[in-house]
Amino acid sequence: MIQALFLLGFPAVVALDEPRNITMEEFFRRECDKGDQLACSKMDSLEKGLVIQKRLKDRSENFWHDIDTSLLMMGKKPNLQDAYPLVMQDFIRTENEAGINETLDTEKLPQCARHYHNYWINRKLWWPTNDDGTPDWPSIYIFIVDHYYGYCLKEDKEQDQ
Repeated sequence: MIQALFLLGFPAVVALDEPRNITMEEFFRRECDKGDQLACSKMDSLEKGLVIQKRLKDRSENFWHDIDTSLLMMGKKPNLQDAYPLVMQDFIRTENEAGINETLDTEKLPQCARHYHNYWINRKLWWPTNDDGTPDWPSIYIFIVDHYYGYCLKEDKEQDQ
């Protein structure tokens, strides 16, 4: 009898207690609503980050409509060294227009561009492409911004310590 109840009752318990995926946003919002000030702070940071990510994604797609990318090609390979300063100047301008005060390290920019180009073209022998093999310029835009903040500026901070 106990086994029969267990077998009949177990699926009902599982169905009632089935795990559900929640986003970080949902978690922080729920905890903030309960009064957790740390969760409120994290929620605010997350929301700001999502706005920046959306702006970056939108700009990465729209930027290339105004650029003749054929001038950024070296045969079949993209000239990432020439694309780098164009992208970073555009990104900084866009962020400043959005009220985020950013500056571009113009002295370091050529070195960053050279490093980025050499890493993708000469070392990896690969770069982001579309299905037809052409450069995926929107992805390249995002990778350039990531490289600038994640490698170039980070390298300066590590040397200062």
